[in-house]
Amino acid sequence: MRFITKTTFLLFTVCFLNASATKAQSLEINGKVLDTATKSILLIKLNQDWRFDPVIEIPVKGGKFTYKTELQHPEAVNLFLGEMKENGGGRYTPLFLENEKIELTIYPEEDFDKNKIEGGKLNAEYKAYRDERESKFGSQIAEFTNKRRALYKSDEYHSEQMKAILTELNEAESQEEKIVIYKKKERLEEKGLDKTPKAKALDDNAYKLRKKTKKYQQDYIDENPTIVSYYLFLKSLINPIETPDVNLARHNYKKLSQANPNHPYNDLALGLIEAIDNIKVGKQYVDFSAPNLEGKLVKLSDKIEGKVALLDLWATWCGPCIAKSRTMVPVYSEFKEKGFTIVGVAGEFRGTNRLESFLEKEKYPWLNLVDLDRQHNIWKKYGIDNSGGAMFLIDKNGEILAKNPTAGEVREVLAARLK
Repeated sequence: MRFITKTTFLLFTVCFLNASATKAQSLEINGKVLDTATKSILLIKLNQDWRFDPVIEIPVKGGKFTYKTELQHPEAVNLFLGEMKENGGGRYTPLFLENEKIELTIYPEEDFDKNKIEGGKLNAEYKAYRDERESKFGSQIAEFTNKRRALYKSDEYHSEQMKAILTELNEAESQEEKIVIYKKKERLEEKGLDKTPKAKALDDNAYKLRKKTKKYQQDYIDENPTIVSYYLFLKSLINPIETPDVNLARHNYKKLSQANPNHPYNDLALGLIEAIDNIKVGKQYVDFSAPNLEGKLVKLSDKIEGKVALLDLWATWCGPCIAKSRTMVPVYSEFKEKGFTIVGVAGEFRGTNRLESFLEKEKYPWLNLVDLDRQHNIWKKYGIDNSGGAMFLIDKNGEILAKNPTAGEVREVLAARLK
C-alpha cells in the first residue's frame, strides 16, 4: 500500500511538472486600452502586407483583450489599433512575442509613446536598447526635426527648381503626366539641386547623425545577435532609408543566422539580401515561371530570349503602375516588330476576377502573367516586396539596363539598339 502511495505521488508530481512546463510553452497576451474606442488590436509581422495577408486581429471587449497561442519561434510584430485598416495606415508599437505572459496597456494612437509592455525577455531587451538610444541621440534628432519643420513652414526648404516641379505635380490631371514629372523630380534630387543651401546644410548634418545612429545599431547587432537585433536588421532591409551595404548585410546575416538556427527570419533575410544584390542595373535579370490566366506556367526567359524586353510588374490595385503601363502601349506598337517585347506580371490577391475584368477593358497588347498571393515570390526576388510594382528594361543578353524607366527613356534605348 505504501509503494502504491509513493508511486501515485511520483506520477502526480511528474504530471504537475509537465503541465507547468506545458503552460510555460505558450504565449499569453492580456491587455487593456485606455481612452480609445478601438474595436481590435492588429499584430502584423515584418514581412506581411496588412491589405492582403492574414494578420492577427484581436477583438477588444470592454476595453480589454486577450490572445493565446503556442509559438515555434519568438518573433517581432508591429502592434496597431484596428482602425488602421480604415485609415490606410497609422502609428505602431514594436512587440516581441515569445512563449511567456505579456501584459499590455495601449493608449490612443497620438499617445502611442506611452504604451506599456510588461513581460518577455525580448521586450525588456528592446526597451533597454531603445532607452539607451534615446538617451544618446534623442535630443539631437528632435533638434533636427524641429529645424526642418521650421524651414518647411517658412518655405525655405525646397529650391526654386523643386518648387516649380512640385507645382507641376499639384496641377497634373493624370497619372501619366505625374510619372514624367516624378522622373524630373528624381533627376533634380540626384543632382542635389532640390534644396536651398540652408536645407542642404541641415540635411548634411542630419546625415552625419544618421551615420552615428547606424553605427550604434550595428555595434549592438555585433554584440547581441538576438531576435531583437534580427528585427533591427530586417527593418533596415525592408524599409531602407538608403541602399543597404550588401557586404555588411551578409555579415549580419551570417552572425544572426548562426545565433538563431532554423528561425524563419533566416530565409527572409537571405531572400532580401539576394534581391538587393542581384537586381541592379548592369546585373542579369532573375528568371522565373508564372501562370497565365489559363493556369499554364510560362517561363520568362522563353519569352524574352534574344530580345530587348520590358518586365512590367504591376497590380490592378496600383494606380501609378497602371498609368505607367499605359504609357508603354505606343512604344510597344512602334518596336514590337523590331525585336522588342513586354511581359507583364500582375501581383494579385484573393483571386483573378478583378484582373480578368481589367484586362478585358484595358486590352494590353502584350503577354500578362499573374503572381497570385505571392505564390511565386516574384516581388521578393526583384526586391520590391513592399510596393505595387516596378519596371525593368532588359537587353538581349539578359542585362538589366534600367529600373522604372519612362516611356521616353525606353524609346531612346530601343531607337539606339534596334535599328
